[in-house]
Amino acid sequence: MSADRTLTRREKQQRTRRSLLEAASEMFCRHGLDGASIDEVAQAAGYTKGAFYANFKSKEELFLVMLDERFSEELERLDRALAGTHEAQEEAIAAATDFIHFATDEEWQRLAFQFLAYAARNEAFRQELATRQRAMRERMAKIFERWHRGFGTEPALPIEDITAMTFFMADGFLAGRVIEPDLPDELYTAMVGVFLRGLQALSDEQQQS
Repeated sequence: MSADRTLTRREKQQRTRRSLLEAASEMFCRHGLDGASIDEVAQAAGYTKGAFYANFKSKEELFLVMLDERFSEELERLDRALAGTHEAQEEAIAAATDFIHFATDEEWQRLAFQFLAYAARNEAFRQELATRQRAMRERMAKIFERWHRGFGTEPALPIEDITAMTFFMADGFLAGRVIEPDLPDELYTAMVGVFLRGLQALSDEQQQS
């Protein structure tokens, strides 16, 4: 009996969906969202166009699912890294180091900028992307808030602002990395360290006033 016959319908659908996502990642990196057709994505995955539409309404929906999965992975890693079991700045630097290793694989960098380039041309997609980014920051803010409570400290700025600064600081570094691939990971972790020391100095100033 073949392996296919032992799979449930749900398992088969999940495998098809995963194959389509993997094929789309490769095709989008190579040709861009505009340049890769649904037929090409389905063919690269070994399925029909009908199989694609059984799982996704459009290329845009598939694209956003890829983003959702990546954001979820990053949040899980961040939550583990900021466990509150070590000194605060040490944990934050370790989390930044872990993030930059995770986020700067070549395929993801190319995909991330396909997201941005397409959003600049498609208003509906831009709004969907903005919604997901805001949701990502809200979940990050909850992690940061839990982490601060664990150390019994009050943040120098609203958690939402710290989260947004952290988020866009990473975006800026990743953008620079696409243009200058030899930028070292250490530059990003040093930047995070300077940011944290600035927040600590602001917190000390607020306590003294």
